[in-house]
Amino acid sequence: MTLGPGPGRHRARAVSDTVAFVLVFTLVVTSAGIVATAGFGSLQDVQRSQQADLSTGTLRAIGGEIDEIARGTRPAYRDSVELGGGRITLVDETAVTVTVTNATGTVFDETYRPRALTYAYEGRNMSYESGILARGSERQSAVLVSEPTTMRCVPVNDVAVISVVQLVSGEGDAASGGPVTVEARRIHPPPPANVTRLKYPTARPAPAATNVTLSVSGPWRAAWNDALAAQGFTATGGGSMACSASRVSVRLVRVEVDLLA
Repeated sequence: MTLGPGPGRHRARAVSDTVAFVLVFTLVVTSAGIVATAGFGSLQDVQRSQQADLSTGTLRAIGGEIDEIARGTRPAYRDSVELGGGRITLVDETAVTVTVTNATGTVFDETYRPRALTYAYEGRNMSYESGILARGSERQSAVLVSEPTTMRCVPVNDVAVISVVQLVSGEGDAASGGPVTVEARRIHPPPPANVTRLKYPTARPAPAATNVTLSVSGPWRAAWNDALAAQGFTATGGGSMACSASRVSVRLVRVEVDLLA
């Protein structure tokens, strides 16, 4: 039946307009929800990226100051840093065994625990350990960000230098939220201790070496091996890093670190 002009036709048109409005409104709301959800995800990605940059910059700056203390170019460091909701902690996760050999066999074999200054945020971690800056996560193994200047193998000069920077906890070893005050100072051994912090060689004249090997264990092992490779060490079959040199020096530098919230 065809509706003629009158109330029936007007009611049908009103119903049709209402249905069209509902469909358009539903489409707009749904689209806005999708855009908002996608936008929120993108915003979270940007925030995570900014947080990663913050953690990298923060630990790079702190690590650089600790490196200067270890080299003896400055006595101490103090600064306030913003954590951006993350957590900074001094942790003991890595063991480094240094072995020196010559024609007679093993002449030096010591294991050190350098300790790491780590920054954690939403499952992502950044670590500074004995001059090595690395990042990792619960799903990703350690990745090297920058290698140390305190360890090097130079076969052309027949020289290997290993300086292990050991961080020692002071008044506080963890802080979260932010800001936090970071203090660092070199620990001087009391006399008549070895003021040069030289662990090998200690005899004079120094015995000739043929090889030095570093074996690292812990969650940051991959970053350590990449860092040592970048400084001229070569990988061995057992997962260690080695350097063939007749002149080898091994030093231990201890730096006290306080994290004050």
